[in-house]
Amino acid sequence: MEKTHLEIIVVGAGPAGVTCSSLLQRSGKECLLIDKAEFPRNKVCGGGLTPKAHILLSRIYPTLKYDYYKVNSIYTYFNRKYICNFSLDTEIRTVVRQDFDHLLLKEYKQLGGLFLTDKLLKVEEKDKKVVVVLKSGRVLSCNYLIGADGANSIVRKCLQPGFSSGQVWMEKTSIDKSQDKMIVHFDKRIPEGYSYVFPNTRGHIVGYGEKHSGHEKFGQLLKEQGLEGSEKTKGAYIPMFDKLDYPFRESIILIGDAGGYADSMTGEGLYYALRSGENAALAILSGQDFKVQNSDIITLINKRRRMARLFYWYPINKLFMYMCTRPFLFSRINKRVNKELTPKCE
Repeated sequence: MEKTHLEIIVVGAGPAGVTCSSLLQRSGKECLLIDKAEFPRNKVCGGGLTPKAHILLSRIYPTLKYDYYKVNSIYTYFNRKYICNFSLDTEIRTVVRQDFDHLLLKEYKQLGGLFLTDKLLKVEEKDKKVVVVLKSGRVLSCNYLIGADGANSIVRKCLQPGFSSGQVWMEKTSIDKSQDKMIVHFDKRIPEGYSYVFPNTRGHIVGYGEKHSGHEKFGQLLKEQGLEGSEKTKGAYIPMFDKLDYPFRESIILIGDAGGYADSMTGEGLYYALRSGENAALAILSGQDFKVQNSDIITLINKRRRMARLFYWYPINKLFMYMCTRPFLFSRINKRVNKELTPKCE
């Protein structure tokens, strides 16, 4: 690549960055997508596409065909005791992120989009341009820099040095297909978090995250659930409970986990990655301020953070689980869960 100045540079080739780049590419905008990893690459994520996420995915990528495991119920436990089984009106689709992300990147490349494997080291603003310094020694400039480089974002550090990257979540993958149910465990020992089992097309993923995650506790939870194995434990930051308190700039936009767009109640990130990526592209194409274009997502993220603070307070968490054991109340709660998972008119 010979150019040193581009209109738009997107850092991070996960769903947020690829969605933004693809929409810009379709509209004829000059865009360079950069990621430090060679694809396909591993990604710590349960891979759950909620109904609102996979319906949005189908709208943005109408011809995309991808492998997924269909989940129609969520088995819920509290303090190691079975509580209830949430029935879903529309399925959750679980994907293997290694394959799913690679597929989206290939879609972008097929549009003719520029892609560079390199690591971002530094971001500066000079002469009304944004300058990025890469590990390879390349120095590039752009009119718009889109940070889609995860919860530990280098781009965000330019706007907000010393910010908190969020909670550490840990996972193990398994090719064992006998674990074919989606299971969620809430526990008084796991403040502001939970443990989970997500089946997928290859086997299943078991994971856990909380306010202060630890390998020892993760091992203990796996042992209690009979899910011990030799697979290597992987960890990553999820920006749950992020206050979105960084400055918003016209020329530097944060999307996906880099922008703190993760649901503090559930940890869901894929829907918010797709939506914030789409909104960033729309903001650039229309000349509108991203904070305005993305205002519905910002409002929702803040609302879910406040709800999560209340939900994960142990007395409320315990009361909620008790309510789920009462048939009449559970029926109403199940309807509410389905409403939250279903997309609203956009």
